[in-house]
Amino acid sequence: MKKFFALLKVSVKSMLLSSTNSRGNSRKKAATGAGAMVLIAFLGLYMSGFYSFMLMEVLAPIHMESLVFIFMGIGALAGGLLFTTFAVKGVVFGGKDNDLLLSMPVGSTMLMASRVSAIYLENLLFSFFVLAPAGAVCAFMTQSGVGHSLLFWARLIIAVFALPLLDTALSVLFGALVAFLSAKVSRGALGQNIVMALYMAAVFWFAFNLNGMIEGLAANAMGVKESLSWAAPMLWMADGILGDWGLLLAFAACCIVPFALVVFGLGKVYRQAVTAFAARSARNDYKLSAQSASGQKKALLAKEAKRFFGTPMYFWNSGIGLIMLLAAGVAALVMQRELRMYLGLLGDALPLMPMAALVMGFCLSMCAIAAPSISLEGKYLWILREAPVGESALIWIKTGFQLLLSVPCTVVAGVCLAVALGLSPAEGGLLLLATVLFDLAHAAFGMLVGLAFPKLDAVNETVVVKQSLAVCLGMFVPMAVLGLCALLYWLGGMLSAWAAPALPLVLLSVMAAACALILVKKGPAMLRAL
Repeated sequence: MKKFFALLKVSVKSMLLSSTNSRGNSRKKAATGAGAMVLIAFLGLYMSGFYSFMLMEVLAPIHMESLVFIFMGIGALAGGLLFTTFAVKGVVFGGKDNDLLLSMPVGSTMLMASRVSAIYLENLLFSFFVLAPAGAVCAFMTQSGVGHSLLFWARLIIAVFALPLLDTALSVLFGALVAFLSAKVSRGALGQNIVMALYMAAVFWFAFNLNGMIEGLAANAMGVKESLSWAAPMLWMADGILGDWGLLLAFAACCIVPFALVVFGLGKVYRQAVTAFAARSARNDYKLSAQSASGQKKALLAKEAKRFFGTPMYFWNSGIGLIMLLAAGVAALVMQRELRMYLGLLGDALPLMPMAALVMGFCLSMCAIAAPSISLEGKYLWILREAPVGESALIWIKTGFQLLLSVPCTVVAGVCLAVALGLSPAEGGLLLLATVLFDLAHAAFGMLVGLAFPKLDAVNETVVVKQSLAVCLGMFVPMAVLGLCALLYWLGGMLSAWAAPALPLVLLSVMAAACALILVKKGPAMLRAL
């Protein structure tokens, strides 16, 4: 067991605490891992707290609390697959230290178990922050006494620890399939993007139809539960949490057995699989092809686009905000009648333009494209620096690529929201001005933190995109700026009507100008220092 825990420690560090270029800087390493864990916990807590409350309001009066745990269990399972399926490709099958670890006197099955256990810990974190809030909401809102005993919480803890086992087993199987397709198919990224697009389409469909589903739950809750027979393990988990120990044990077995089969089954062929994937990847690295772009800037922009759209981990983690932004704008335009009817019930309680700006800003803050772009160059950054292009041009091309994607999406979504909400031309103009300024500030700030906190020695792109300090800062600092803008809008409204929108615009303008000025003055020297 001592060897296993040593390997598990290495695997967890590879996934969450991979070192930065700052030698020996343990604070940055800790901040990187903490930022990734905070993001996962926040998403799980938000999803569970919000939707559990909505569901419990409808289901508690008819004593159908089990449906809350069924839906939250499905959500935890789907979210875990989203977070870890593509991470498996890099952490389990694509780690750069696999050759070193496989040469040690350790069985391949034990090495596989340590790698998979690291994935399990990430799924466990998300599962806890999905199921635990659901249990708290159930205990608080129930009308049948569910959740008022210690045995309820004991059963809930068993479910929290068991569900990630099933999630991890599925993630490893799908991750192995992704790694196989990437090694065998020349355009494996296209297939991965298609799979993720279908997944996101299902997520958006569920989100847009949730209200209608909740309205129908009260009238036919039992029928809804029976229609979910295809998700039998989740039904067993829900009924088990509410008191059926037999179904809870059946659910635990349904999670443990696939996990054990995956670990021991793939462990037997782990060495051969890693060798085959690495060999295919090495052959692809030396495949020469013609460059169709002409001109330095056009060639560099094409290079950025190829990396962004050709790396599923980069595209779906850094581009999800833009997808959400466009989806929100189009959905608001299509459902504007229902949206205006709902807003009419609220009266003048909410200022529409600031709320629309906050929603757009939140989506845009998740668009961390510039922040990881330097780190994604990895050990081949010297090739880019040897190109006959100045450091300033390289920096602004990477920054401009984010703007090239975010500004058009911002304009389209802004126009759709302005029309759907019935904003006046002046309010629509202010909405577009504020969000475009946010785009400029976000891109420049992302490039700045990417230069300040590089991760050029990361084992794979997953570590850079999901766990690097630059990406965490590039997302959470703009979110904090949004909160400050909301505060300034409120304070400005107490002074005068024009001060309310003016103060946030001044803040965004100052941030954009300051970040751009620092990039101009210090950016080239920071890039040369790498």
